[in-house]
Amino acid sequence: LGVTFKANTDDLRDSSAINLISKFIKKGAKINYYEPSGNKEILDKQKNVNYFNDLYSATKNVDLIVIHTEWDEFKNLNFSKIKNNKKKIIIYDLRNLYDNSYFNNKNNIIYYSIGRPVNA
Repeated sequence: LGVTFKANTDDLRDSSAINLISKFIKKGAKINYYEPSGNKEILDKQKNVNYFNDLYSATKNVDLIVIHTEWDEFKNLNFSKIKNNKKKIIIYDLRNLYDNSYFNNKNNIIYYSIGRPVNA
C-alpha cells in the first residue's frame, strides 16, 4: 500500500517500494498495489504487477500486505473489509502506523512493524 517515497505526493523518484516490488517479482510474486496519488507510471509496464483504484480491492485474497507509505487513509484501515480466503493475513507495516496491541484479539492477522515485537 503506497509506492511514493512519502505521503501526500505523487513522486516515485527514489521510492524504496519500486526496489522492493522488483525483488518480489524476481522471486515469482504477483503484486497488487494501491497508490492514493494515482501515480502508476513506473510500475504500469512491469509484468505481474496490477494497479487497483481501491485499497480493499488491492488487498483481496493476498498473502501479504506491505504498508510502505504513511498516507492518512492507511492510518484508519478497516481490517474487517480486507477479504482473504487464506487462514492468516500477514501485514508488514514499514511506517509503524498501528500499535501492536490493536491486533492482540485479531486471530486472522499477523502484524509485523519496524523495531517492535511480533503479535503472532
